[in-house]
Order: sequence, then C-alpha cells, then structure tokens
Amino acid sequence: MAMEARAVRRGVRYLSDPVQVLCTGMGPKRSRRVGLFDKPVVVVGIAGAVTDEIAPGEVVVATDVSAHDVAPIGLAQVVKVAQDIRNAGFTVHTGSVACVSRLAVGARRQELADMGAVAVDMESAWLLERQRRPAAVVRVVTDTPSHELRSLSAPAAVFRALRTIRRIMPALVTVLVKEVC
Repeated sequence: MAMEARAVRRGVRYLSDPVQVLCTGMGPKRSRRVGLFDKPVVVVGIAGAVTDEIAPGEVVVATDVSAHDVAPIGLAQVVKVAQDIRNAGFTVHTGSVACVSRLAVGARRQELADMGAVAVDMESAWLLERQRRPAAVVRVVTDTPSHELRSLSAPAAVFRALRTIRRIMPALVTVLVKEVC
C-alpha cells in the first residue's frame, strides 16, 4: 500500500545504498501484475498476527510464505535478517506467513494459526511465486486476534507499525547489501 511504501522510502532516504521501492497494492491480482525482479527482493509492510503471542509493533520475518493457490516458498535469509533487526533493538519473531485475499478476522485467524502461520498478509506469496532471486519478507504487526483492526485502536496500531517500518529499514538494507546481493 502507499502508506507502507512511504514508510520504507522515509527509512532509506539518507542511506548511501540505492534502494528501489515498489508499491504493488493488496491481493493476488495486483501482486501478480508485478514483473520478475532482477535483484534480491524484500517484501516489507504490515501484517496481522494470528495469535496474541505477537504484539502490535513487533516484527515478523517469514521463514516461508504461502497462499491457498501458492505452495510454500522458503526464504533462506530469515536467520540473518531477523538477527540484524534484533541487533537494531526490535522484537522479532520468525515463522510462516499466510497470504489471503481478504482480511483474516475472527475464526479465520485461528484456522491460519492451526495451519502453522504466525502472521497473515495480503501479497507476499503472490509477489514471490515466480521470483528466482534471493528474497525476504519482513512484516510489522498491526493487530492480533484480540485487537483486530476493526477496533478503535486501529489508527494508532497502523501508525506504530509504519513508524517501525521506517526505523528498521537501515538495518534491513545493510543486511541485504552485505548478505543477499
């Protein structure tokens, strides 16, 4: 989404390493319109946690991503990416990220948790399903099963997540430039 891309751009604006930021939009249709990348890819944005063990504002680095129509895609850089973000002072969780075409609320979150997911987003699997370059998926949690985005705290949670995205970008760019490229 545009607000996520803006947070990423703000986070990398003073870095010497060039970073291309692409705003794709949500859902499989928009995500699949994106062409193949010729460089390592990092999908960065917001997500919902599927359990209350991950709090809003905390970071999830995906071990793999999948969707109902996309087989799990393993992400080899997870350990290094997660450690560098932790070293920058953030709480980081690792695990599977499920991708859905509509917001996962209520019982749907429990279904995804039962399938092994720790978070849910709306584009990662479809963005990466054809990619052959190294990739990472980094998501900042906005909501949990007990505090869904429909609640009155949603604007504050989204603002906090976007601020965290901006703040993690220097660590994320550093690990990508050194390790993935």
